[in-house]
Amino acid sequence: MLLFIKNTRMLRSLFFFCYLLCWLNVVGQESSNTSNKSDSQESVLPSDFFAGALADATSISEESSKQRLIDVKSTTLSPALAFGSSFKYINNPEKNSLLSRKRDGSALDVSLTFTMGLGEYGLSDFAVTAPSFMFMKMRTYNDPNKDFGREMEAYDVAVQIAGLSIPFVLPYDFTATLGHTYVVPSQFRNADNILSYSNTPNFNIARPIALPNGDVLAITTGVSYTFSEGDSLEESLKSAGLPVSLINSIATVEANSASPYNLQNGFSHSVGLSYPKPLNEKLTVTPSLNYSKMHYDKGSNDGRKDTTYVAGLTAAYKVNDWMNVTGLANYTIKKTNGNLSPEFKDFVGGISVGFSHSF
Repeated sequence: MLLFIKNTRMLRSLFFFCYLLCWLNVVGQESSNTSNKSDSQESVLPSDFFAGALADATSISEESSKQRLIDVKSTTLSPALAFGSSFKYINNPEKNSLLSRKRDGSALDVSLTFTMGLGEYGLSDFAVTAPSFMFMKMRTYNDPNKDFGREMEAYDVAVQIAGLSIPFVLPYDFTATLGHTYVVPSQFRNADNILSYSNTPNFNIARPIALPNGDVLAITTGVSYTFSEGDSLEESLKSAGLPVSLINSIATVEANSASPYNLQNGFSHSVGLSYPKPLNEKLTVTPSLNYSKMHYDKGSNDGRKDTTYVAGLTAAYKVNDWMNVTGLANYTIKKTNGNLSPEFKDFVGGISVGFSHSF
């Protein structure tokens, strides 16, 4: 079991170092998101679970910040609470290659999100920032209909996500955002056994482009680096409930595996396009395209590169000020030069219901 407390000082240092590094990188350029685990973890979660959770958290944090830039006109704190639930059909729940794909599936996600707007601050005559904090707890129940008995319960997870977002509204409609996201997945059916944790500082630039018909095309690009840590081989075997004698014999043979895994460490960059199209005052349809590439640089994943393409479509209906219903569909293609995480294609479609309240 991992203890986040013992890493507090190290994470704090990495947090500020990565912010500084990202800022210097941007200045230099002006002058010129999960996804594989150790073999012991591969049987527990799909290979791209962490990347997906991280993308969701980043999206929530960014949208909250952008909304505050429009609405908040003071330094007053503005908390908000949101509850969401979605039911999804999943074409390839285990994220296997097409040749080894076993079945279709379904999943139920339930989440509770707290966001805190930290106020709006003018930095100069042309720049404004509105930092915000978010904390989300989410549970995923695979195969809620029990079409395959209890087999898919091994993939059920609880995820805690904390994020800090600092957007800067700049001239010419540019928005630059510094952020940091902390993700902790655990097996809630196994005494909340923590599988790993990751810290991801990130930097994004977004700009809306006005089209001749009055619509807006949103373009976003960003970079991030993930610091991750998971259970050692011995800790993984203990959490699986294996006999002590067997654990000792395996740990002795695999002595080099005693240190925590950091297979998720790596640099990623992404480019996204979205085209929100309001059909009326309540209904908005948004097609989107996203490209991302992850370069791993630790452990057995050193040198591995994953490229992911996602085509999405959402239809969001605003019932009232505190309730919305969204239909969603995503098609994902992943390419990789790694052996442990196969290339795959997956279609996900479903519906979600959200409730929110601002204090």
